Amino acid sequence: MKSQRNIHRPFTVEIAAAAWNQVARLSRERYRAIQARLEEIAALGALAEESGCFPLEELTIHFHVDTRRRLVSLMDITRDKGCTPKSPARPSSTRAS
Repeated sequence: MKSQRNIHRPFTVEIAAAAWNQVARLSRERYRAIQARLEEIAALGALAEESGCFPLEELTIHFHVDTRRRLVSLMDITRDKGCTPKSPARPSSTRAS
């Protein structure tokens, strides 16, 4: 049986290992803006989409929400103009037939 305490536990925001190199190149102001937006998404909790992205100046920030683990992860930072969500669960390579 699930503990009622876990239902109200807040979501945690983390940076995926693959994104650390990208984060290291950001200015403090940009990092704070990204962090604030991810915390807003975390505050939505279970209402947040599973994965998505949002623009910040010329950057596109890709994130993933894991409701089971109550975790919002910064997955990737790109310089794309559009916001096409990436799915971290899918492999990036194509399968051989």
